[in-house]
Amino acid sequence: MFNNRSTFIQSLQNRKGQVALFVALIFQILFLFFAMVINVGLLVHHKINLQNSVDLAAYYGAMKQAEGMNAIGHINYQIRQSWKLLSWRYRMIGTAGDFEEHPFNKPTRSLKNNDDDNGIPIRSDARAFYESPSFCATYIPFKEMPPGENTCRSLVAYSRVGYPQVPPVIIDLPGISNKVRELVIKGNISAADRCRYFGAFNYIVLGGFVVAYNIDQGDKMLLISQLSQAMSPSNASDDFYDIDGKSVHEGIEKTLKNNLTSANRSGFGDFKVHNSLGDPRCNRTGVASGIPAKWLKPIKIYPGFKYIDTSCEGGITPQDKALGEKPNYHQTNFTEEVRELEPFIGTRQPLENAYNFSVGVEKNPWCMAYVGVSATAEPKVPFSPFGAIRLKARAFYKPFGGRIGPWFNTRWPSTSDISQGGGQTDPLLPPRLLDISGLATNQNDPTRSANFSRYIGDNWGLKSRRALFQYGRSIFGLNPNWTASANGTVSSTGGQNIDYADQAPSFEHWNHLPFSFAAQGGSGDILAWDNARDGISRMRELELTAVLPDTFDFAYYSIEPDFYNNYYKRISEGFLKGPGASFASSKTFRPDIGYHKGYKRGGIDLEDFSVKDQYKMVQNSEYVKRTLDIDQKLSYISQKWEHALTSWAPKDLLDYSLDLTKFGKCLAYPVGANRNKANPPTAGNCVVGGSTGYSVKMVSSDYLRLQNLVLGGEGTSGSAILNPPPGDDEF
Repeated sequence: MFNNRSTFIQSLQNRKGQVALFVALIFQILFLFFAMVINVGLLVHHKINLQNSVDLAAYYGAMKQAEGMNAIGHINYQIRQSWKLLSWRYRMIGTAGDFEEHPFNKPTRSLKNNDDDNGIPIRSDARAFYESPSFCATYIPFKEMPPGENTCRSLVAYSRVGYPQVPPVIIDLPGISNKVRELVIKGNISAADRCRYFGAFNYIVLGGFVVAYNIDQGDKMLLISQLSQAMSPSNASDDFYDIDGKSVHEGIEKTLKNNLTSANRSGFGDFKVHNSLGDPRCNRTGVASGIPAKWLKPIKIYPGFKYIDTSCEGGITPQDKALGEKPNYHQTNFTEEVRELEPFIGTRQPLENAYNFSVGVEKNPWCMAYVGVSATAEPKVPFSPFGAIRLKARAFYKPFGGRIGPWFNTRWPSTSDISQGGGQTDPLLPPRLLDISGLATNQNDPTRSANFSRYIGDNWGLKSRRALFQYGRSIFGLNPNWTASANGTVSSTGGQNIDYADQAPSFEHWNHLPFSFAAQGGSGDILAWDNARDGISRMRELELTAVLPDTFDFAYYSIEPDFYNNYYKRISEGFLKGPGASFASSKTFRPDIGYHKGYKRGGIDLEDFSVKDQYKMVQNSEYVKRTLDIDQKLSYISQKWEHALTSWAPKDLLDYSLDLTKFGKCLAYPVGANRNKANPPTAGNCVVGGSTGYSVKMVSSDYLRLQNLVLGGEGTSGSAILNPPPGDDEF
């Protein structure tokens, strides 16, 4: 019994196994906490993944939006360059034959009166002439002008008429003729017969320049319209087409799903896309030709052009006329050419017609471009006591930092669909035309004469005596085989003349204008071209200096140095074979000025041609170097394409302040034979350094709903954008 009692007491004193009982009791609680940690961790993981995927998807959509806006912005700049070319031809070629007040003294080949400022001549009538000149191209050294003839020697005395109203014409451009016009004045006929040529000749040369410009800008306006409409469909705000002609909604969805975890993908729920430019207040109004989406507004202008005609009663008497008036002797000379041009000189109805004069489009700042994406998922998570939990993520991204182009006016009130107030951004442009009835007003307004600002604050443009002298010297220098007397008589030197193979300056170098250059199958080249040799003309090199970017352009446009490779090929091979097929069926999409279809000779490729190649051709021109002082006298002209890299360039990912070491510079070029031939091409033709065009950034929905945004320029009140995002319960 003792032993049994002792054993019993010992067993009571033995406490081994009590912890096991405690662990057994607490294990379920520990396991519950462990499961909760796993559950919450996985939910956080899936939520982060869903948000990151939505961010990437929204970024993709905004990036495609930015690409479309960059393409539109550069095409808009191409219109600006085409306007600069027309203005240069009108003022420089059209006035260089004057002997009285033009600053280039022909007999001495020097600056007249040693006056090298940016002012204009002292005489009041001369001042009026250079404000609104009359075009006269019938002077030596142009070929084929007969020796001793210069109806342009006293232009100031024949430039007093205004611009009569040009009647509207209800007609579109023709089924574009490919006929080459022969603009030759014979030197072996009587003076009286020659007199009858001059007026019609000036009309045809100037009319060819003007109509070619309107064809060029009109085709580009139609393409801008097609691109903007594709970005702003009127039947849906959840999709649009990119410049490759692909659905952005599909790309957003693929980007989103390809970045989801398997659990989020298997539990994927609602998915929504919001394209802000598809909002009814900003999207397209229909498919009308030449009318872009509402967030872009065409800038129609009302320029005037005059030319020198001749009266042949008792001698050759010059007289000026508005381009809308026929020359006196058109029935006996160049009848067919005058008849061909006449229908396209005036303004067409309706005003929105793409081939009415314009300088491009302006973007409505109250239609903000951005893309929103929202998505839900119910991922299956282990140890979830309540089953699947619904996760939701939303993100908004917007293009920023780029420039479509300047507004016509410096202010844009939130209640207006165009810029208005504050004065013109470019004060030297002709007035804006808002209604056909405006054709009857301001007929004598000298500001209607073609011109443009070369830098911010420029009051002269191509009226500058400095520019007139420089280009007058270059035009006459194209052919050194001439002499001039003080009374304006110009003749060939005879003897051992210097032979230039391109025969510049020659009117035949513009035989492809105004129609055949833009025809389907045409060269696509609006510049002077040596048709006899089928090669580059020195006049072409002078014209390129007129269109090179200047400081005004850098301030208001996003310029892509390698547009051909970065945008032209993608639009041609993608967009124009898809949603833009209607444009491609009747019009041609031309790259930057200087392009010439099929020309690849002697190391010169004019087919793969962009703004950077414009610079290269001017830099390599010995004639430009010899006759134009760009460094000192024409310093507003940029001499490096890298100057176009003026968009957003931060110091790093955490410091968004401007990095001056990158601004307008390229620190590393794409791989290729040289910096002008990138392979593969990169945006801006630069890998490290400045940038051009629109970048993309994240924005909050709260910002997009603000009621006090100041987007319309100085002096305008704050307001809300026209296309705010949907409410939180909708999106």
